[in-house]
Amino acid sequence: MKAKITAKDIVKPVVVLFLICLIVTLALAVTNQVTKKKIIEINQQTEQASQKQVLPDASTFTKKAAQGVQFVVGKKGNEIVGYVFTTSSKSYGGDVKVMTGIGKDGKVTGVNILETSDTPGLGLNAKKESFRDQYKQKVPASGSFSVVKSGKAGNGQIVALTGATITSKGVTSAVNIAVKDYNTVKGGA
Repeated sequence: MKAKITAKDIVKPVVVLFLICLIVTLALAVTNQVTKKKIIEINQQTEQASQKQVLPDASTFTKKAAQGVQFVVGKKGNEIVGYVFTTSSKSYGGDVKVMTGIGKDGKVTGVNILETSDTPGLGLNAKKESFRDQYKQKVPASGSFSVVKSGKAGNGQIVALTGATITSKGVTSAVNIAVKDYNTVKGGA
């Protein structure tokens, strides 16, 4: 004998499920509103810490845009000490996002890897200070850095990470974009 299914048997679970979903959605919306301001504040602090890391001589940072380029001007007192550019390029695991500080004299003052999805133990070694510090040099006359597989860093050359040449080229490409942007805006900031 088959049991009869009534409308109540169908409607009751649907209403209960709807109410559960509604309550969970409202709870997530409230949580989002409560934490939204704090998340923005933390992101700003992280961004400022990264700017200070790549342009250590600056004490204040001001966002600017000129000639189609967005950048940050770093000042100490009223004097401009350099610029910070956030750029990205293709890498082994996708895009790599890099923050580059360039002093007003055209020397790279620091590089920070903001985002990367490269391989742990290989491409992620680009985050190590020993790799990033290779960029702390005057931009070469050619206007861009190049990656070499062996040798010594300097004179515009960056020694590739062992087993991660694509990552090395990706980071270098992002830094070269920052150098190009620097050359575009250095007189107009």
